Amino acid sequence: MLSIGEFARLAGVSVRMLRHYDQLGLLRPQRVDPFSGYRSYAASQLDRANRLVALKDLGFTLEQVGVMLDDGMPDVSLAGLLRTRREELAAQIDADRQRLREVETRLRSIEKEHPMSAFIETPLPELHLVQLAAKVSEMAQIEEEISGMFDRVNELIGRSGATRVGPGVAVYTDVEDGMIAAAAEQIGDAPVPDGLDAATVAAHPRALTVRLDGADLSGIQAAWQALVAEIERRGLRSDGPAREIYEQTPFDGPGARWTVDLQQPVA
Repeated sequence: MLSIGEFARLAGVSVRMLRHYDQLGLLRPQRVDPFSGYRSYAASQLDRANRLVALKDLGFTLEQVGVMLDDGMPDVSLAGLLRTRREELAAQIDADRQRLREVETRLRSIEKEHPMSAFIETPLPELHLVQLAAKVSEMAQIEEEISGMFDRVNELIGRSGATRVGPGVAVYTDVEDGMIAAAAEQIGDAPVPDGLDAATVAAHPRALTVRLDGADLSGIQAAWQALVAEIERRGLRSDGPAREIYEQTPFDGPGARWTVDLQQPVA
């Protein structure tokens, strides 16, 4: 027999909760000393305790748990409920992590903690690219879409046997109800791989640029905000598709960081 303290430890609940379950008739002790009131439990009762706690954690009321336990819920049914709950919790954790990243990004924007270079005014060259593009309406969609598109672009380039001749490029073109985001690579005069589109980004005589350097891309939105604010401060206006030039990425080898040139044509 197990003391109430031992049983509580093994079942992962408090002694107080065991007494509460006893009062509700959910988990009676195997034996109660008639003189001292001391409760003792059998090891075989741990299975019911595990089921009780699992059902309670799934959100069922204790009254519902009692009915389900007394009806003898099969292991397979309980396991199915737990798997469903596991998937729900995993999705919730992923969503919370994304919200945390967004909060951290906003905080860094407010506190101006992003490692950016000085603003530079420079002409931009013409770019000949192969790309995938998607229409997006929110910044969060860009983050979701662009990484997967770059993976696909490089996969198709690899299959074709072409070789990259320059850094990766993201191009953002404003449209009436959103923007077109393109993930692109430079492969020179090689034939356009199947599944990709050829694209030319026109040269521009004047652009304002800033370089972001960091271990991740959490500061890229704030960097764009700072760049646009500087354009406005200088009395300029945006004049053409924005570019992100990925001069270095962590995929380039050990110790590599994100080094990205943000380029906005202006007039």
